[in-house]
Amino acid sequence: MSSESPIRVIFAAFLRSGLRARRTRLFILLGLLPALLMIAVRLLEGGGAVEAGASGQFFSHLMLSLYFQLLIPVLALFFGSGVVNEELDNKTLVYLTTVPVRRRDVLLGKYLAAFLLAALLVVAGFLLSFLASAIERLGDADAWGELGLFVGTALLALLCYSALFTAVGAFMKKSILLGLFFVFGWESVVQYFPGVTQKFTIVHWIKSLLPVPPGGNSFLVFQLQPSPPLQSVLTLLVLGGLFLALAILIFERKEYILSDNV
Repeated sequence: MSSESPIRVIFAAFLRSGLRARRTRLFILLGLLPALLMIAVRLLEGGGAVEAGASGQFFSHLMLSLYFQLLIPVLALFFGSGVVNEELDNKTLVYLTTVPVRRRDVLLGKYLAAFLLAALLVVAGFLLSFLASAIERLGDADAWGELGLFVGTALLALLCYSALFTAVGAFMKKSILLGLFFVFGWESVVQYFPGVTQKFTIVHWIKSLLPVPPGGNSFLVFQLQPSPPLQSVLTLLVLGGLFLALAILIFERKEYILSDNV
């Protein structure tokens, strides 16, 4: 490999291949779905089919629910678990682990490429949804500040979820099933338990950073006992770092068997 940083070389190579992947095109369509729904609401609002101002409430209620409860965890699951599992499925892991590059550099390069791809999809979808919902408020600094809060929280959520699923994918091949159970089982149920129990979910720390939607009765904040914002940010950063360190540790020490029965 060249004298250039191995992480940078691997990152660039897998970013290019990820941009061309069929899976990425599918996720682009999924990421655009909330923006298309937002545009539809704006058209109905303009035509008088819904009351004026409904688009702002629609963005706060449905958009946040779609992204933070569904799209972000699912994107993180498929991109994160694919960091190692994709190479196992394609029987190409042996080539990555036999080149004169440390295994941690391989994993970090692939993880950064996967994270950037997912982040681009999420940020683009948020921006399009925001433009559709706040077209009259583009000169309002508060509106852009709100968007910045949403985007920043989304990136923290992606960091934490994708690092977790990278670790799970490094540990076991059939990690998608476990990840789906975590997202639609544990995260979707335990977050609504009262008391300290909800703090054992990632989504609790994410929701603690989000503004309460108008009306305050969205299921997104049902039973939420928010933690302080600084504590929530630090918790997500620490969890993301721990999960990524665990993924590196597993990837460096695990011996992978490239067979159809893995």
